[in-house]
Amino acid sequence: MVETTNQALRPLASLIGKSEKAQRKLAPGTWQHAMLRDNLKALRLAVALLDPAAEKPGDLAPADLQDALRAFESMIDKTAKVQPKFAPGTSQHTLLRNRLQALRLAAATIQAALPKE
Repeated sequence: MVETTNQALRPLASLIGKSEKAQRKLAPGTWQHAMLRDNLKALRLAVALLDPAAEKPGDLAPADLQDALRAFESMIDKTAKVQPKFAPGTSQHTLLRNRLQALRLAAATIQAALPKE
């Protein structure tokens, strides 16, 4: 599990960097800017939960976890739809495969952090 977690951190960190760069190019107040803001918040939360070296967040509100889970479900859906457009073995296909695995692990980690009802 530790190796899987470590492998997931790199694609998540890459996605954070790319999302931050894209967000800087968008006007605040647009839906794209808001979507990236929400995605970045979810990604940072997941990294904090997954990275053994990261400072663990304190009490996480169930609403924040649910918001993060929704953001991950959206990112997973979009990534899964795009991946088949690239031939297996290409760098784009490999990037999306690794990203999809990382997103799914992050979503599962957030799901596990949700309070049990």
